[in-house]
Amino acid sequence: MRTRRWIIVAAVTVTLVAAATVGLAVGAPVVAAAACPQCYGLSEIADGVYADRDDDAYRRMLDAADRRISTFYGGRVSDPRVLICSTSECYRRLGGGGEKGRALGRWSLMLAPAGANEVIATHELAHAELHERLGSAASDVPDWFDEGLAVLISDDERYLRPESEADRCLLPWEEALPVVGADWAAATRDLNDRSYLQAACVVSRWVSEQGGSEAVLRLVDDLQAGRKPPSAPW
Repeated sequence: MRTRRWIIVAAVTVTLVAAATVGLAVGAPVVAAAACPQCYGLSEIADGVYADRDDDAYRRMLDAADRRISTFYGGRVSDPRVLICSTSECYRRLGGGGEKGRALGRWSLMLAPAGANEVIATHELAHAELHERLGSAASDVPDWFDEGLAVLISDDERYLRPESEADRCLLPWEEALPVVGADWAAATRDLNDRSYLQAACVVSRWVSEQGGSEAVLRLVDDLQAGRKPPSAPW
């Protein structure tokens, strides 16, 4: 685990140095905080987990999120550094905004006070897990699929019907499908909740029709091999 942590520190540090080269480091505290959480007032409360206060609830939350990821994939290969804030001031200091959480690729993630719960922690860990499994092929996956899959794995009831339902979509299919060709950045800026509803609907239906989580594993294998599977929903 410690070896993996040093890899994370090295990778994030390289990113930070690159950002500084083009004058962005000052404007990207989230990158600097991932490299040095202690520099931003966080302390290590578990292996690779940093927070502004020591709280057993954070450890239980991450254990539960880990189980969700492991259940979906049959194990977990990612090991991102996790930064947790109990106050909005702390989260802003890290570079956060109005979101509940944010993943920095596969290397780290941070959780705002409103996002320090099992659903949001699982959502952000799901991003890290997918990116870790895809490696250099991560850019081949559209943002809407990445987000929809994170919603599905986290079982976020804001955007999906209960798992017991045959169709988990909360809006008609014809209204969800346009997300496939949408500009995700523009869509989430203009219709945030609706965009997540659309992505969750399309991904959940695709996973169900393709046989469950094994479909995602096959998709990852194909993309890593440089193939776009014909079943890919984009």
